[in-house]
Amino acid sequence: MDLMYLWHSLLRKKWVIAFCTLIGLLAGFAFTLTQKKSYLSVSQYSTGFTMAQKVRIKDDGNLNIFEIDLRFNNVFETFRSPKVMGMLSYKLLLHDLEDAHPFRVLTEEQKSQDVYKVVNFENAKSILRSRIADMSIISAYDPEEKKIYDLILLYGYNDQALNNKIAFSRIQSTDFINIAYTSENPLLSAYVVNTIGEQFIRFFNNIYGTRAQESTAKLDSLTSSKKREVDDLTARLRDFRARIGTPNVADRASAAMGVVQEMTSNFQQEMAKLNNLRGELTAVETQLRSFVSGGSAPVVNNNAEYLRLKRENENLELQKGGKSDDEVKTIQTQIDANVRKMQSVAPTASGSRERAAEKSAVRQSELVDRKVELQQKILAAEQNVRLFSAQKAQYEAMTTTGGGEEVILKAKEEELRIASQEYEALKKSLQASLDLDVNPENNFKQTMVGQPAYRAEPARRTIIMGMSGILIFFLSSIVLLGLEFLDSSFKTPSIFTRVTKLKLLSSLNRIDLKKRALKDHLNFDGDPNRKDEDNLFVENLRKLRYEMERSGKKIFLVTSTQSRQGKTTVIEALAHSLSITKKKVLLIDANFSNNALTRMFEAKPALTQFSVGEKDAAVEKFLGITSMTPIPHTDLIGCPEGNHTPSEVLPKNNLLDNIGKVAERYDFVIIEGASLNEHADSKELARYAEAIIAVFDAKSVLKQTDKDSIEYLRSTEGKFIGTVLNNVEPDNMEL
Repeated sequence: MDLMYLWHSLLRKKWVIAFCTLIGLLAGFAFTLTQKKSYLSVSQYSTGFTMAQKVRIKDDGNLNIFEIDLRFNNVFETFRSPKVMGMLSYKLLLHDLEDAHPFRVLTEEQKSQDVYKVVNFENAKSILRSRIADMSIISAYDPEEKKIYDLILLYGYNDQALNNKIAFSRIQSTDFINIAYTSENPLLSAYVVNTIGEQFIRFFNNIYGTRAQESTAKLDSLTSSKKREVDDLTARLRDFRARIGTPNVADRASAAMGVVQEMTSNFQQEMAKLNNLRGELTAVETQLRSFVSGGSAPVVNNNAEYLRLKRENENLELQKGGKSDDEVKTIQTQIDANVRKMQSVAPTASGSRERAAEKSAVRQSELVDRKVELQQKILAAEQNVRLFSAQKAQYEAMTTTGGGEEVILKAKEEELRIASQEYEALKKSLQASLDLDVNPENNFKQTMVGQPAYRAEPARRTIIMGMSGILIFFLSSIVLLGLEFLDSSFKTPSIFTRVTKLKLLSSLNRIDLKKRALKDHLNFDGDPNRKDEDNLFVENLRKLRYEMERSGKKIFLVTSTQSRQGKTTVIEALAHSLSITKKKVLLIDANFSNNALTRMFEAKPALTQFSVGEKDAAVEKFLGITSMTPIPHTDLIGCPEGNHTPSEVLPKNNLLDNIGKVAERYDFVIIEGASLNEHADSKELARYAEAIIAVFDAKSVLKQTDKDSIEYLRSTEGKFIGTVLNNVEPDNMEL
């Protein structure tokens, strides 16, 4: 479709677009008048994500920007989680039920609903306090709790309503996040931004506090075990010194050889142990990364009995070292009993999302503990490997000397020194866990308390009105353009020529024939008061007249592919235009399906009555059936209306058979035929005409039947000389 046509089509509808834009501006103004006042409160929290406060045995505290961004995303999701939002909803509802100045007061219509009437408010308050204390969600399947849930919906404190008006954002390149909330009550807005932070911190403390206790207990257990080992080595060294007294230098070489063998065995065992530990650490870290990439905040089972039994089993495992077989069996029996108890108190499996997340968090906690333990063991194993290697080399040099007791004594002292270093490292880590938060995720602090807004948020009337006006402007323009795209009619001469590929003799613009007759539009005297569309119509009619005169033809058949295309109007206008040039014109109405010309000029329907015998004078008989018209120099032969074709009703040796003789009295003979798509009349009349002109309406659409009729016109052995596009909008004439 031509861009110029679309542009002009919008210009023609400019007042429609302007009216729609005005409606949009008024709608925006009305919206700002009826808009409720809203109050904004903002609170700020520090996350501490970049503060290195994790308990680590190995210092690898480099910041990972991607991990920090992931944590912020997890925090925002946790803020919006059902548990945090649920706690906020319960606090809000409890406040409105207990406080003398509630944030929201229900209307009488709301109080008359069954949802409000069936609630036992004292029982509801008790359940809400219990759920807030336990940080548990009310169940919609419990009849009593379902009533509370419906009451929350009635007050508008449900998750979706809160989420729609609360916003979380990170202050760029910092550890701080802002929480903003907008409501109709400034006190409500301040309460929400402060309370949601409190509930979020409670939630994270609940998650990571248990993990912190487990990590500290694990370090305490490892430290106690290592202390017992150091004490045992110290006692053994003291007893050995008391037993050997002064060492014998002569036995140094043989003793050194035994130590070398022992050190070689220890070195190999320690290397194998180190490789196993490294492999296990890699597997644990891989599993932990899968938890991190999951993108959701973990939830753990807060069952104190379950955790106590778990820590007790870990301590019992550590006590197995250095025990006899009977003592080990006794300890294992107690461990098995604890495992059975743990299974009985563990949460049952369910398909719920929260239970799955709790089990996932328990597994993650176990992996973190295992990672800490493996890192400590790897450090110890690496140090042992280095020491064993150095000692093996040292004692290999001593194999040529004596002093076996002294060699053994030095080996025991070295073993005690290594155990003491490991003990000091564990004690240092334990002290760090007591002094610092074990996890920066648990380091949230409120740095700015949300305050009630003094003034309502600006209505932004100018912006809203401008945006609504612009939106309606573009929307109305797009709708109008869409309607033009959907309109597949010819509309303009260029579109008609491109679609039909037919020669266009002339285009006639639309004129109003309901208010004024055609002859009133056709003022050829150049009246200065004549309308522009009348002037345009007359000039294009003159072009059509010129094309007919230039063709050198005398007998013209005017037809169309569809009915109601304006054939009669075009013929009448041509008759007026030809009469101005003093041309004699004969009009023959052969459109039996719609004899508009006959009715218009009240002519005699004599076409079917004319027949010339061998002895008749054709011209004299012809003069008897013609009717004069108000158009100067123009005669008309009418026809009766009926459902038949010319060949069916015209007698032998009829007027059309003698059209050549009749045409000698006129300059032009114009025959009107019925539409080609519905009737065969024009095809039968084509053999009497010297030239054929087809009329198309600019508002018509090209159909398959039109294409078939156009193919017929092209096959008329050169008689078809062109088309007339009728009823074109004046603005489209040049497009």
